[in-house]
Amino acid sequence: MNMIKFPFTLANRSAVTQRLFGLDWTQIADLLSKWPEGTKGYITFHKEGKLKSSEQLGYYYALILPAAFRAFKESGDVVLSLWFKDRKVDLELTSANVDLFLKLRYADYSGVYMDKADMTMAHCAAYEDFCIRWLAQWMNVHIPPADPDWREKVHETMADTSDQGSD
Repeated sequence: MNMIKFPFTLANRSAVTQRLFGLDWTQIADLLSKWPEGTKGYITFHKEGKLKSSEQLGYYYALILPAAFRAFKESGDVVLSLWFKDRKVDLELTSANVDLFLKLRYADYSGVYMDKADMTMAHCAAYEDFCIRWLAQWMNVHIPPADPDWREKVHETMADTSDQGSD
């Protein structure tokens, strides 16, 4: 089943609703107001749409993320930093931290922080499109669009190389 669970202990009603993507959840807030402090539970969301595909993740991890990492590394004057209230923390330039940076940029743009594990195909496509546009604008990195016929081309290339090896 395609769903997300948000566990919580009711200590601060606004914190629970903020965690739910910061949207206006009036009905949920009304229900929470009837529960006593300290109530434990979870809210389940059933997502519509198919989960992201392995092809989408392959495109992201094989092309988009490595290109972003190389661009940050080659620029030499970029530092990945996170701010916690008034304290700045500089991060090591790793692929995982570039991934986190891109997710945070997308959350800032869309208003929704979403882990890739929870993405539908539509969410993943929108996220990848954002990453490609952001990298082009800010890092001057141009990533080619995904090729829906990549499997056929791989098979053709493999057939061509096996034919050449038999000479």
